[in-house]
Amino acid sequence: MRSRSHSAGSPVHRISGPAELLAAVPYLIGFHPKESLVLVGLREGRVVVTARLDLADAESHGALEHVVGSMARGGAGSVIAVAYPARRAGADWSGLTRRLTLISGEVGCSLADALLVHEGRWWSLVCDGECCPAEGRPLPSGTSPFEAFATYEGMVVLPDRAAVEQLFVPRSDGERARLEPLIAEEQRAAVRAVLRGEHQRRERSVKRALFAAARASLAPRWQPPGEPELARFGVALAAVAFRDATWLAVDGGRLDGRPLWLELARRLPSPHELAPLLLFGWSAWRAGDAAVAGMAADRALAVDPQYTAADLLLAAVTSGINPHVMPRLRRPA
Repeated sequence: MRSRSHSAGSPVHRISGPAELLAAVPYLIGFHPKESLVLVGLREGRVVVTARLDLADAESHGALEHVVGSMARGGAGSVIAVAYPARRAGADWSGLTRRLTLISGEVGCSLADALLVHEGRWWSLVCDGECCPAEGRPLPSGTSPFEAFATYEGMVVLPDRAAVEQLFVPRSDGERARLEPLIAEEQRAAVRAVLRGEHQRRERSVKRALFAAARASLAPRWQPPGEPELARFGVALAAVAFRDATWLAVDGGRLDGRPLWLELARRLPSPHELAPLLLFGWSAWRAGDAAVAGMAADRALAVDPQYTAADLLLAAVTSGINPHVMPRLRRPA
């Protein structure tokens, strides 16, 4: 399950009816869903958290209970479910609707509606037969008000989940291995700085350069750093204290830098991609893009299952915590 939470202080756009909600769903999860069950959590008429799981997983014991419970903890008072099956026939949609109604009630939510989308048409699964024609209704064409709003806000929709996963595919082994001599030299330079008593001055210099590169990466025609800078940043972020200082800046909203973190994650040899994946995922999660954040955490844990910082990110994503109300991280006293 991956969720996407929305800030209580962010710009509000009211969604008027099921058709506009269906136009909004890809923006809410970051890609066009297929073979998916999307759950949109609302409180007082506004979206507070959105979750997606595979339709096959929705049939597993406990899966829906976990997702809906997480959404309730994330602030949802009601839920709208949207199913995107490859085939409409043969599934027990009424049974799914009954389960969702029961589960929602058990965690203090209500099921506001359940919709089914298939081959360009949609149906309400709670309709009594009068609100929806048997052949369904066509999905809206043209640009809806929400889509215009989302485009203005810079929200991007990828074709499918595979396209999101493709963001994290590393460069070739040869290209990444080419950085290893530069990384080794950076590591030796760091040791020399410690022996000469110049470590703090060197760290401040690297931090200024990294933060400047992170901010510059948000520019429209950004040029990624060259290999010497990549090696320099990778070695610096491998130090837990340096990583955590950068993490605090990201968490506090003083730094975003997702294009830079992704570039580092894809080009640095293992295990140097771990910190950039964490920073990318945490920044995405704080921005409400929990689906992408969860994939970044998954990628980091595939590299190192013991990487506890990625475990923390994954726990935040899967628990349904609203990132905009969770207290900011603080240095230990």
